[in-house]
Amino acid sequence: MEVVYLAKKARIETVVLDKCGSAPALNLADEARAIDVVHDRAKARKIFADCDAVIPANENLETLTVLTEMFKTMDVPLIFDMNAYSISSSKTRSNEFMRGVGVPLPRMWPECGFPVVVKPSGESGSVGVTRATNSDELVAGMDRVRQLNDEIVVQEFLDGPSISVEVIADGEDAVPLVTTEIFLDDGYDCKMVESPWEDETEEVEKAISDAGRRMAIDLGLRGIMDVEAIVSGGVPRILEIDARIPSQTPAAVFHSHDINIISMLTDMAINGKLPSPPKERARTAYYEHVAVDGGIMRSSGEGSFAGVRSPRIVRGLFGSDEMITDYEPGKKNWRATIINTGATACDARIKREKVLQAIIDSEGIERYDDPSPEGCI
Repeated sequence: MEVVYLAKKARIETVVLDKCGSAPALNLADEARAIDVVHDRAKARKIFADCDAVIPANENLETLTVLTEMFKTMDVPLIFDMNAYSISSSKTRSNEFMRGVGVPLPRMWPECGFPVVVKPSGESGSVGVTRATNSDELVAGMDRVRQLNDEIVVQEFLDGPSISVEVIADGEDAVPLVTTEIFLDDGYDCKMVESPWEDETEEVEKAISDAGRRMAIDLGLRGIMDVEAIVSGGVPRILEIDARIPSQTPAAVFHSHDINIISMLTDMAINGKLPSPPKERARTAYYEHVAVDGGIMRSSGEGSFAGVRSPRIVRGLFGSDEMITDYEPGKKNWRATIINTGATACDARIKREKVLQAIIDSEGIERYDDPSPEGCI
């Protein structure tokens, strides 16, 4: 959905293919097709042939493999790097790669001691992630990963700001973009992005940017990679890398810096031009998800927002800069991605609070929940 959103901002015409006919992105696209590219390859190939570039915005390995093979015999650029993705999609392989590069990582179990984070190697985002403070919780977390038929990764739990940076690369050189702060819900799913990170220091910004650039070059990355880290003791310790189009952060970066990652990637794919480093920020942006169910509003991760149906882009709703939402007056159950900006972080925060209060007052919200992971403030 964010890819289509940013393409609209860049005035790029979009056609979205999705095997699910109710996928949110279909409603925002200029042209929508309910097609399973794995089973309808000829039909999909015909559509792709009329495009200037194609971006896979999913993590389905079968689909990505089919696309990679298909585009080897097409003149249209595929903005995706399967070699880099095969490393980043496994936390075990990516940890081995990052140790080889020499970037700072969380310590591994058992040398780290409790508390720890238990997570599956191959799942995306917050799926299967738990925090353990003792042996019983550790065993329970490991059992949960086994139920997913995945490899277990156990690392020290670091309590500090969660930050992220996107890196765009052309196979030889790489450009890190804007450092953002990621706010998680109680399921370790991203509920809000602040762009740029308000408490950023030159030392931390340089450390994560240098690490991202070094990793992208060592990977030979062609495309985009997301680097996530926890800042502990003034050092960004890299949690994971994802060589795919990230969600949420690119839209936040667009509203804070006027940097359109989709425009950059398509220009690089078509013209071979690696983008320039980002300019100084103009403002601060908050990009967040909320779910309203009856009289309860909850700040929620993107997993909850995935239930949105027929979303549309609405400017100024409840005083926000913009919302992507299926809200209608009188509707009791709806979802929204809310975008608020301000000249400073304080200004953006005040606007955000006013927008949330306007929803509460207008929609008769009885309770607003804003959960965070256990052990985090």
